[in-house]
Amino acid sequence: MNIVLYVNSFLPTIGGRELVVHYLAGALREIGHQVRVVGPAGWWSHRKVRFGYPLHRWPTLRGRFVEQVQLLQLLLDTAIWGCDIIHAHNTYPTGYIAARLKRIRDLPLVVTPHGEDINIVPELGFGMRLNTAVGPKINYTLERTETLTAISAGIEASLVNAGALREKIRRIPNGVDVERFQKPVAAADVRKWLKLPAESRVILTVGNYHPRKGHEVLIRSMPLILHAEPNVYLVIVGRGTDKLRPLLRELDLDEKVRLTGSISFPAVASWGQSHSVNHSPDWLACLYRSSEMYVSAGMDEGAEGLSLAVLEAMAAGLPVVATNISGNKDIVIHGDNGFLVPPADPSKLAETVLLLLKSNDIKFRFGRKAKEIANQYQWREVARQYLSVYQEAKERNVRG
Repeated sequence: MNIVLYVNSFLPTIGGRELVVHYLAGALREIGHQVRVVGPAGWWSHRKVRFGYPLHRWPTLRGRFVEQVQLLQLLLDTAIWGCDIIHAHNTYPTGYIAARLKRIRDLPLVVTPHGEDINIVPELGFGMRLNTAVGPKINYTLERTETLTAISAGIEASLVNAGALREKIRRIPNGVDVERFQKPVAAADVRKWLKLPAESRVILTVGNYHPRKGHEVLIRSMPLILHAEPNVYLVIVGRGTDKLRPLLRELDLDEKVRLTGSISFPAVASWGQSHSVNHSPDWLACLYRSSEMYVSAGMDEGAEGLSLAVLEAMAAGLPVVATNISGNKDIVIHGDNGFLVPPADPSKLAETVLLLLKSNDIKFRFGRKAKEIANQYQWREVARQYLSVYQEAKERNVRG
């Protein structure tokens, strides 16, 4: 099958969606299909970046005719290199452009929302559907795509809320590169890199900054944690987290919280040859393997899709403390591989983190179960589920 994975952002820009597309492309090729990633910007700045599969970048566009030019670019790409199915990641802009293409060339279309394009949290002004110019375009996409996939129960509910027909929706979770996050690492190297004491106990969270992610709640839980366990350090990985520095100064936590910023992706995958974007160690994998637990502090329903970072933490054998919201609830089983806590509650979050810190038995039991669950999300199996959906979309397209 000749598969186009259509995106508007891609590695080395780091985010859950970008990583999902990368791993899916590699797994589909490993199974034996022809696949290329089409559409991201960076045709010049990232022209030397390679990942082992075709990557067709486009020039960055601005102005009132962006969508028309993107439509023409997608039309030319599919005409020149062929296409059996378009898999657009996000309902807008890529899903919308691919849906418009159907008026010219009726190719089967699968659309996967990744969160912000379908979820809404009105209290935080979060969600593309709240934009009066974009909302109707998302509706257009939902009407014209053959099949929609949902990475979590929360995404599925948001699709239905947005007007999608239930019979079009198929549940397929994100996957995880288990091998990458189970390799042995030298914890001392990570602590040296972050300038942490050798005996420090590390709590980890990973995610680009947005108020919905709950970084502030996690930071506000730290004084309570440190009162009981003064040797704890919090490491926050992600783009834009410098916005948290004023809060760290306010709470006198500058020495106890490390903000790494975005960590470059080494493109290490479990299939074939590794194609590195950089030559540094895989610091993210090292961090997971050197931490004591993972915390996901999303603020409200719709704040998470299905967190790739939580899956990575589980693959590394970390117990998870996560807020009791959609996405988290899909993979964190309370009392089995982690704990679920109320969102926006620093006291309860601190209490639960301390419970794990004080019990090696619970940590070991949760970590072992986390690995077992993560092994069910291998990318090759997820890719096979997508192939089934692609075939279904092709059959629907033929039936009209």
